[in-house]
Amino acid sequence: MPPSPILLLLILLPSGDTAQPAVLRLDHAGIVSITEPYAALLVDPTDTLTLAQVLQSDAWRSPARLTPDLPPGTYWLRLKLVAAPGRSHWLVEIPADQVTGYVLVDGRLPPRDTLRTGFLVPPRMRDIATFRPPYLSLHLSPGVPHHLYLRVRHNFVSYVSPGVPVPIRLHPIDEALAAERSYRVVQGLLAGLLLAMALYNLFLFLVVRERSYLYYVMLTALLALFWLSAAGYLADLFWPIDRAYPHAIDFYLLLGAGLGYLCFTVSFLETSRYAPIYHRLLHLLMALLALPALLGLFGYWVAAEQAAALAALMAALLSFGAAWRAHRRAHPLARYYLLAALPFVLGLVVYVATWWGLLPVVPVTRYSAQFGSAAEALLLSLALGARIRLLTRERQQALLDRTRAEAAERHLQEINALKTHLLGATAHDLRNPLSSVQGLIQTVREELPPDSPHRELLELAEAASQRMLGTIEQLITASALESGRVTFRRIRVDLVELVAETVRFHQDRATRKQQQLSFQAPSAGSCVVETDPEQLRRALTNLLTNALKFTPSGKRIEVQLARHADAVRLSVRDEGPGLTEADRVRLFGYFQRLSAQPTDNEPSSGLGLAITKQIVERLGGQIEVDSTPDRGSTFTIVLPAAHSDATGT
Repeated sequence: MPPSPILLLLILLPSGDTAQPAVLRLDHAGIVSITEPYAALLVDPTDTLTLAQVLQSDAWRSPARLTPDLPPGTYWLRLKLVAAPGRSHWLVEIPADQVTGYVLVDGRLPPRDTLRTGFLVPPRMRDIATFRPPYLSLHLSPGVPHHLYLRVRHNFVSYVSPGVPVPIRLHPIDEALAAERSYRVVQGLLAGLLLAMALYNLFLFLVVRERSYLYYVMLTALLALFWLSAAGYLADLFWPIDRAYPHAIDFYLLLGAGLGYLCFTVSFLETSRYAPIYHRLLHLLMALLALPALLGLFGYWVAAEQAAALAALMAALLSFGAAWRAHRRAHPLARYYLLAALPFVLGLVVYVATWWGLLPVVPVTRYSAQFGSAAEALLLSLALGARIRLLTRERQQALLDRTRAEAAERHLQEINALKTHLLGATAHDLRNPLSSVQGLIQTVREELPPDSPHRELLELAEAASQRMLGTIEQLITASALESGRVTFRRIRVDLVELVAETVRFHQDRATRKQQQLSFQAPSAGSCVVETDPEQLRRALTNLLTNALKFTPSGKRIEVQLARHADAVRLSVRDEGPGLTEADRVRLFGYFQRLSAQPTDNEPSSGLGLAITKQIVERLGGQIEVDSTPDRGSTFTIVLPAAHSDATGT
C-alpha cells in the first residue's frame, strides 16, 4: 500500500537536524573509511521513498552511522566524492543485506545509473561478483564532484551483522580485487590442508580403529568446510548463482566443529579415566551446544553468537583443564594436547572479548576463534602422530604378552596333562595291590575263630582299605573325565526309577546315622531324559554321600524330582552347616576341602563335587547351588527333558 500524502510530507519535511556532508576527496592510495563529516543519513520507515523524493528531502541528519541500535529497515546515505586523476575506479564496501547505489553528476544520473549488492542479493545480480564483502563499483570522472546515494536495507540482528555496526569503506579496485584473490587463495590453501589431514586421519582410523581419529576427522573436515564457505568456494561449486547464499551455514559448521572438538578431547585424553569430573562437564557442554543452534534457527542471532562465544570459551577452558588434569595424572600424551590448545585458547579469548564489546570488530578479532582452532587442528596432528607411536608400542607389547601367555598356557596344559596321567597311572597301579590286600584281609578274617581278638583289627584294616580304594576310584574317575577318556552313552531313562533305586541304596546308611532320607517324585514316565544312567547315578551318589556326610543326626535329607517346562530338576536338600562365601569360590575345584567337617569323621577326598559338575555338564545339563550358612544346602541337577516320540511316550 503506498504511503499517505500526510505521512510522506512528514518524512520529507526538515527535522531541524539537516546535514550537508563534506566533500571526500579520493586523492590517495589505500582504504578510505567513511566518517561522520562525509555522510548524511535519511530514515525510510515505510520503505517507499524513491530517489526523486530523497533528492527533495530536507530530513537528512548526522551522524550518519548504521549502528545496532537502529531497527531493521531501510536507510539512505549520501556522500559527495571527488576522485583524483588516475584514481577514478573505486569499490564501495558496505556489508549489509541489500544495497542500491545511485551516482549523480550535476544532479543527473549517468547512463549506468543503478548499482546493486548485498548479502541477500544473488551474485549474478550484483554490481561486481565478489563473494565477501559485497562491493559497489564506482567509475568517477577525475576532478568532478559526484553525489553517491546508497539505499540500504538491513537487519542489524542477522547472522552477517549480529549486533555490530555496518562500516562503509572505499577501496581502490586493483588493491581490493588483489586482496580478495589473496584472501581466497589463503583460505583455499588452509581448507585444502585441513581436508588433506581429514582424509589422512580417516585412513588411519580405518587402520587402527581408534575413535580419536574419527573425531579429529570430524573436526578438521568441518573446519575446512567453514573456510571454503567463508571464502565463497562452496557457493561457487554447489550454490545456484541466481540465489543468495545462506551465510548462516558458517555458524552451524563451526558448531559442528566444536562438537567434534569436544568429542576428540574426551576420547584422546581418556577423560573418564584421567579426569572424571571434566568428563562429565564436557558431556554437559556437548548438550548445551544445542542452545545457540536453536537460537540461530529462530533468528535470535545476537543471542546465538553470544551463546556460541560463551560455549567456545567454556570448551577452551574445560579442555585445557582436562588436559592439565590428565597430565598431572601421567597421561602419556596430555602434554601434546596442551601445546596444541594454547592458540585455540588465545583465539577464543579474543573472540569472546570481541563479541562482548571489549575489542573492536575487525577481521582478525572476529575470526580469531577460527584461526586459533585451525592452528590447534594442525598442532593436534603432532599429538595424533605420538598416539600412533604409543598405540604401536602398546599393540606390540600386547602381542608379545599374548604370545608369552599362550606359551605359558600351553606349558600349563602340558603340565596338567602330565599330572592327570600320573594320577591316573598311580591310581591304577595302587588299585590292584590294594584289592589284593583287601582280599587277603577277608581270607584271614574268615579263617579266624569267631572269638579271636584279631578279628576286630582285621575289620578295621578292611574298612581302611575300603576307604582308600574308594579314594583311588575317585582319582581314576577324575583323571578319566579330565583327559576325555570317558565315553558317555545316551539312552532314554525314566529318572523316577533310577533316583528311587539310588535313594534306597543309601537308606541303610541314613538309618545308621539316625537321619531322615526321603524321596518325592511325580508319577512314573513324567521325568524322562536322554542320558547315561551310570554316570548320572555316579553324580547323584556323590551328592547323596556329601549330604549324608555333613548332615547331623536327627536331621532330614530330601531328594526331589520334578518336571519344569522342558527341563527335569533333581534336587538334594540337606540340613547341614551350609556354605560360606569362601566355600562357594572353590566349591567345584579338585581336592578342595570346605569349612564344614563330616559329622561322623567320614573321609573326604575333595573330588566328589568336581566329578559331579563335569559329569552333569558332559550330559548337557547344569548344576545349581542354593545355600545359607547354618541352614543347609540344596544342590540341583538340571537336565533337558526328552522329547516325546511318535507314540507319545
